[in-house]
Amino acid sequence: MYNHSCSNCSMSEICLPLGLNNTDIVKLESIVKSTAVIHAGEKIVLQGDVFNKVYAVKSGMCKSYRFDQSGTEYIQAFHLPGELFGLDAIYAKRHGFTVEALETLVVCEMDYGELQDLCSKVPTLQRQLFNLLSRDIYNSHVNPIEHFDQTAEQKLAGFLHNLLSRFQARGQSSLDLHLAMSRRDIANHLGLAPETISRLLKRFQEQGVISIDNRLVAIKQQDSLNKMVHCHALESSTAPKSLSKAG
Repeated sequence: MYNHSCSNCSMSEICLPLGLNNTDIVKLESIVKSTAVIHAGEKIVLQGDVFNKVYAVKSGMCKSYRFDQSGTEYIQAFHLPGELFGLDAIYAKRHGFTVEALETLVVCEMDYGELQDLCSKVPTLQRQLFNLLSRDIYNSHVNPIEHFDQTAEQKLAGFLHNLLSRFQARGQSSLDLHLAMSRRDIANHLGLAPETISRLLKRFQEQGVISIDNRLVAIKQQDSLNKMVHCHALESSTAPKSLSKAG
């Protein structure tokens, strides 16, 4: 583990340090540790592990997934820099999902007991933690993946639209998407067959909406992509900006 500087982190404007003054950021830094580099395929937490830490992605991308009693895998989410994971385990006291690196990854770890204690002393930090929890709940309520009235095309268009919006919230100006996840992972997440994902990506490319170079997908006609997106997906991507800055 390595000491971490929240004040110098490029994700500070969308992560826990948002809204903290310099004194409080120093207090937060005292409980944050950055991991060594985690490589693709390595796991950060396992489904069923006892909960005692909260994590934030510093760089790279990872996925959360679980297995049901029959052994079927369900990919719940893909986590980008600045996003927290592990908070869903607060209630059950055990992690409900395995989290695995999709590419070279660095995460920040916080002991949940220490975070709770610091939140009681720094109200701004507590508000920001609540804001991040609220954002996750909001997004889960309007998650386009969970609306079964969508076509496969709408699901994939919504996925690309949502991912682009999240990258742009992190300062990306281009319309390029680096898909660290496999086509199989995307299909699992969307509840579609891998063959359907491949066929739709090829169709989008033939229509001039995107171009594909291995795992790099460039959005060529953003308006056309948006027209394919179901209204629920647009809701999740246009959440109030104040959601992460309130307080």
